Amino acid sequence: MAMGVCDADWWCRAEEWGPQLPAGMIRATSEFQVDASPIISLTGGSLDQRPLQTRAGDDAPPTIERVSGEEKGPRIPEPMVFDLVRPLGALKGEVEINSLGMIPLSRTIGKVGGATDPLGLVRRSPDRRGVEWAPEIEYALMDGLAVEFELPMETLSVEAYKVAAQATFGTLWRHRFIHGAQVIAQYNTDPRFWTTTWLYLAGLRIDKVWSVFGMVGPRFDHGETFNGFRNELLSNVTVFADVTDRFVAGVETNFAQVLGGRPTLLVMPQVHYEVDLHWMGQAGVGVRLGNDVTMPVIGFRLIREF
Repeated sequence: MAMGVCDADWWCRAEEWGPQLPAGMIRATSEFQVDASPIISLTGGSLDQRPLQTRAGDDAPPTIERVSGEEKGPRIPEPMVFDLVRPLGALKGEVEINSLGMIPLSRTIGKVGGATDPLGLVRRSPDRRGVEWAPEIEYALMDGLAVEFELPMETLSVEAYKVAAQATFGTLWRHRFIHGAQVIAQYNTDPRFWTTTWLYLAGLRIDKVWSVFGMVGPRFDHGETFNGFRNELLSNVTVFADVTDRFVAGVETNFAQVLGGRPTLLVMPQVHYEVDLHWMGQAGVGVRLGNDVTMPVIGFRLIREF
C-alpha cells in the first residue's frame, strides 16, 4: 500500500512500502506526516485519494482548507474581504455558500473622490449608513474552473448583482506555487452602470507556517462617467500564518488606485477558524484609508461547504 514519508524540507511524498508494514502505519521523518488513506471528498461523498497533511500526533478530522484546492498544489487560505471563487484548483462539483459582512465603526459625510459611498462594497452607491454584506454561492463546473453569484447589499438594499468566473493555470516549484485568473462582471443598481474586473491570481507556500496570496489587475466602469474616474488598478496581498491545523492568522491589504485620482487602502488583520469539514468562520478588525478619510471597520465571513 502507499504510505506517507516526509523528507527533510517537510514536503511530503508517497512511496510503495509493500506488505511488510501493517495497514494504517505511518512513518514520518519530520514534524509533519501523511495519512494516505482515502478521505471523503466534498463532491457528493465519493472517495478522494489525495493525501491528508496533518501535524504529527494530530488525529483531528479533515477540515475545509485541507481537503480543497489543487491536488498537488499548496494549501493556501483565502483572503477574507476579497475572497476567491473557490480555492485555486478546486475540483468539479465543489459547492460553497458564504457571506461577507462589513460594519463601519465611524461615518463620513458627503462625497469622497467623486464617489457617494467610496468605502463600501459598492463604491458609488448611496451611503445608507448600514451594514455592508454580500451573500454568495460558488460552484466548480470542472476541475480548476469555478463560478459564483453574489448580491452586494447594504442593510436590506441590494446594491449590485455580481457574477464571476475563475480558472486555475497550474503549479510550479515543486507545487509550492499556484496561479490562475479571475474575471468579475457587476451590475450596479444605483446609479445604474456596469463594472468589470480582470485579475491575475498567485499563491506561494513559503514553509509549513507561512504563505502569501496576491491578486492584481484593472477594474473598469462602463456606461457612465463619474467626474472622469472610470478606471482603477487593484491589488490585494495577504500574508498568512498557520498557527494550528484549524487556526490561521493573516493580514490582508486591498489597494485601489483610481487613474487620475487618489488611492484607497484597506488593511485588515484577520483570523480564520475551521470548525469542521463543512464550516469555517473568519473575522477581523481593520481600517480603510482614502482621501484624508480614516474609517475603522469590523469584517467577518461565515462559510459553509458541501
